[in-house]
Amino acid sequence: MRILFERELYGRDTLENLGLSSYAFYDRDNAHGTIPYVGYIFSPKVNDSIFILPKVFLFEGTGDKEKNEFAFGKYNKDTIIEISAEHNPLKQDGLNKILFSLSTWIYQAIDKYSIRHEKNNIVKRTTIQGVNSHNGKNDQTLIDTILALLRFHKRHANLFTYISIINSSGNNKIHWAKTINKVQPIIQDGCPCYVDFKNKNKIINIDEELIILFYSVLQYLKQQYHFPVKANVNYELIKPSKIDSMIKHGRGTRTLLKIRRKYFKDELVQLWKLLFTFFSQAETIRSGKCSEEALLATSFDRVFEDMVDCLVGDDEYAKLKENDDGKEIDHLYAEESFFEDKLIYFIGDSKYYSHGNDIDSKSIAKQFTYARNIIQVNIDIFNKGAENLTKSEEKVFNKMRYRDPLTEGYNFSPNFFIRGYINSKDLHKGHVDYSNDRLEHNSQVMPVNKHFHNRPFDRDTLILKAYNINFLFVLASYITNNSEEQTKIRIQRKFRNDLQRVYDEKFDFFKVWPHDGIDMLKEFVDKFFRKFHGNMYHVEGEDFIWFGFDKGTITKEQLCIELENSATIVPAKLVTN
Repeated sequence: MRILFERELYGRDTLENLGLSSYAFYDRDNAHGTIPYVGYIFSPKVNDSIFILPKVFLFEGTGDKEKNEFAFGKYNKDTIIEISAEHNPLKQDGLNKILFSLSTWIYQAIDKYSIRHEKNNIVKRTTIQGVNSHNGKNDQTLIDTILALLRFHKRHANLFTYISIINSSGNNKIHWAKTINKVQPIIQDGCPCYVDFKNKNKIINIDEELIILFYSVLQYLKQQYHFPVKANVNYELIKPSKIDSMIKHGRGTRTLLKIRRKYFKDELVQLWKLLFTFFSQAETIRSGKCSEEALLATSFDRVFEDMVDCLVGDDEYAKLKENDDGKEIDHLYAEESFFEDKLIYFIGDSKYYSHGNDIDSKSIAKQFTYARNIIQVNIDIFNKGAENLTKSEEKVFNKMRYRDPLTEGYNFSPNFFIRGYINSKDLHKGHVDYSNDRLEHNSQVMPVNKHFHNRPFDRDTLILKAYNINFLFVLASYITNNSEEQTKIRIQRKFRNDLQRVYDEKFDFFKVWPHDGIDMLKEFVDKFFRKFHGNMYHVEGEDFIWFGFDKGTITKEQLCIELENSATIVPAKLVTN
């Protein structure tokens, strides 16, 4: 098994020796090349699987004078290419044992993306031609088959243990009839004494033959790809070198054909088909009669975007992601407003990989445009009036609230970037931690978009925040379908609560009760509208008005004077969900 990294420079000789010239792009002097893909290639030239990992697995380690990017934050990428090499430094931390699992998760993410987006143009799939899998799935790669064998083992371990117990019951017990008939006793004091015995050992049966072959193949694959598999059956297995010889000389498929149609259990029939597919693919590759097979993503950022969207996005609002100006929002979902039980949209953008903490100014400007577009969609519905709405628009009209008709103040529109990263703590001594989202603040300071100074409730006052999330958590959630409602709600709630904190840090909020009571709210707003337009927001049905100002620009006492001592004022925080 070999490991490369997306868009990293490698020597021309390295790429040619791996049989990857057709996938590489070389520099002007043809001395170095890069592979602009993420995914899997089986190269007949080295008779090995090659995984190209995303650049997110390259992150900063400390060099002698400056910070550089290293594989897994520690290793020179050129020294770890061949995982099984005797002096591969990955073995020091046991990372060689988890790379197959890690690589196949990336593989499965690309495969899932291609299924979810059938018309995509970023996934390239090349499979071995002329392989008869006997299960109707002739487009699967060798990795697909290996993963199917591992899943079969996980799901049917108890079945194999049961078969082993049944088949070995009675073994090694003395068979007295055979012993008396066939063994010459020694007579001592008139009593026969036997120094040799005939046992009830059973000859190997068909079930056992298939199970032995299965576990022998797993042991062979374990040696090739370094994944942990425990055999819970007490059989003498075929050595990996002999399995390799069977593949080389085409004996695997011939052996299986000899015992074909001798199984009645559905599970063993399925296992026979899986083993036949594996040997058929492996033998075809070894014979040199096929070109390489591959599953590659040309733009892995699109795959990461889909991964995050499954985790935080909401399909109910998918149509709104396509804006009239041709721009497309990455992630969109609805959460409770910071002021009331009406909903507002949370608008997110994925950044699967970027150097350091920098998110470029173009991305920031686009994100503010997304927010303005979403606001306008809701204002257009609002302006139609309830009697002129379609059913879908009426649903939005009743749930969403972006502008208060009393104060003409605008609800907040939270925006965020979400960037995947790897924490070295999650790759430690051969263990991978996929369980913790490790959602954290990105250290980059984002600008506040504003049209007027000190008007939080103006439609153009927009706040943007950047977050880092554990790439491994997002990956695992995507593959295991763990992005279900509970996980999704938890992650969305984290964004809401933190963005609430950001708003509270940037603005001072007050609840203001006019002394004349709720019936005079309109007159109160009209009186102070010119002075505080963009500072007021009213929640429908409440007898007070929210006032907001840039942090530190006004005190409660100053606001009381500005309002001519005509209201009760209480400093407030936004509503916690």
